[in-house]
Amino acid sequence: RHDVSHRGGVNLTLQNSKLHTGVWARITTIVALFAILAIFISRREERPMGTFHGVDSRSDSVRMGGLKISSSGGEDPLFVTVVMPSVVNPEARPLRLTNIAKTWGPSSRAIYVVHGFDEYPQGENIDKAPKSSAYPQNLIVPSYITVDKGVERLGHVIRTVHKDVNPDFAFFVNDHTFVLPDHLCQFLKEHDSSKDLYAGHALKGKMESVFNSGAAGYVLSRSTMERLIKEWDDPQSQCSAANVSKWLQGNPGLLTAQCFEKVLKVKALDTRDKRDLSHKFHAYGLIRTVTGKVDDWYLNKHEALDAIFGVDATYHHKPQDGARCCSVYTVSFHYVEAGESLAFWEVLRTIHQSPLMTDGEIEELMNQVWPRDKEGLGMYAHGLPRPHLAVWNDIIAVVRKISVGVATPSC
Repeated sequence: RHDVSHRGGVNLTLQNSKLHTGVWARITTIVALFAILAIFISRREERPMGTFHGVDSRSDSVRMGGLKISSSGGEDPLFVTVVMPSVVNPEARPLRLTNIAKTWGPSSRAIYVVHGFDEYPQGENIDKAPKSSAYPQNLIVPSYITVDKGVERLGHVIRTVHKDVNPDFAFFVNDHTFVLPDHLCQFLKEHDSSKDLYAGHALKGKMESVFNSGAAGYVLSRSTMERLIKEWDDPQSQCSAANVSKWLQGNPGLLTAQCFEKVLKVKALDTRDKRDLSHKFHAYGLIRTVTGKVDDWYLNKHEALDAIFGVDATYHHKPQDGARCCSVYTVSFHYVEAGESLAFWEVLRTIHQSPLMTDGEIEELMNQVWPRDKEGLGMYAHGLPRPHLAVWNDIIAVVRKISVGVATPSC
């Protein structure tokens, strides 16, 4: 009997142990779920939703997910990203377009502006593609608008995008731009497409109108595109290329900015992160942006912005360096060549999927995938620093905090 009683005590002890283990496992799970819920709620509170969802009084349409469902049953994208041709290294454009299609292009609803089908033969033409077709798609420029006719090309593109796609917003970039799709979506949620919007990274020379960097990209709302097209239709308008200087005729971005400022009275915005005055739209690549090794002309074109947006006594609207360079909601970088585009996307996606990666693991990953030659980096990008230098702390801090931007956008 003594032996039997002993075995019963052991069994009871084991049962109690298992019971306690089960209870603690459930408690741990509940705590973890509450922590995840708290993080989710805090992110939602940080990101204002704007006016996208619900009934749109302008077109009697209902917005669901990332699509506008019209009363006629058609579907228009909430936003598209229009990828203009870069003037830098045009021979490598087909490869850049191919790699954009492998990275940020589909979820940013990229529309490639091409002068020939061979630049991206996989893409459907936007005027023939079903509304449900995947992106990227092609917008083929007519043969009479040659590569050197930048003003005519931009006019044709805006008219075509408005007519064939009719998005709430269009983000205009070029094929050296790198876009973080979800951060673009979150930025647009703060705005109303029925109101004017001309937003990006504002610059201004001494004798220029305020303009947004075409490299970093700029957003136009539907309202602004409609007003711009209407103004172009007036042959007497100062927005027409025929009525301005020859220099402006060759600079479509500046011509458009002058039209916004002097005719349409559409104001550029200070798009910096209000919490720390870091920029969201960047005209250089990751490494040059973090290290602050950008061109003097670029920095100088921020000096006049105090008079436009109000005095910034700390930074005078100039980009900061180090980890402060970039908002957690960064939307874009530029001078990102084809090889760097793939590497940058892989790094951000990996961190987003594995947020507990150590700094050492991130540095090791970047050194494994990042290009080191000029073919992969391009002429204007800087390569990674040598291992274990102090600047790595800033680089890692930036890629870590912006990594959520590669998530599939909610709009």
